[in-house]
Amino acid sequence: MRRYMLFLLAAAFVVLSCDKEDRKNTYASQEAAIDSYVAGFSAENRVVYRKGSVRVVMQEGTSVDTLKRGDSLYFYYSGYIFNYGKGSLFATNVEGLPLKIKYGSDAMIEGLKNGLEGMRTGENSYIMFSGKYGYGNQIMFNIPKMTPLFFDITIDKIIKNDK
Repeated sequence: MRRYMLFLLAAAFVVLSCDKEDRKNTYASQEAAIDSYVAGFSAENRVVYRKGSVRVVMQEGTSVDTLKRGDSLYFYYSGYIFNYGKGSLFATNVEGLPLKIKYGSDAMIEGLKNGLEGMRTGENSYIMFSGKYGYGNQIMFNIPKMTPLFFDITIDKIIKNDK
């Protein structure tokens, strides 16, 4: 019985290790695809790499102040599944009111949080990141697990250190 239990524990460890290695390889492949896509933009587009997120500035902002933790942010977005650019649309508020959120709150996925930092009012950017910085190994709404994401973001207004 003891041998059987040890065998089961060893088998479980191997399965979990393989799964973790597969995720790591998947995320690395996604990041390489994002880098390849970004390399196709012109030198006129500023590219910002920050903690696993890539932001390609399509239109520079008009304000001097940049978005920092604690600021409130009003923005328009379209969220896509990354497929060497904009893939399937999964959410948007472009035809409605801007979304308001306190920047740095837990209500935002890590990849988006990392990509937004430093944006300015009026800026339009593409923010991309691997599934590691999105929803990871869980299915969220109509987004499959381990899916790389692409956001088209336009900042409407930033309120500094909004209480």
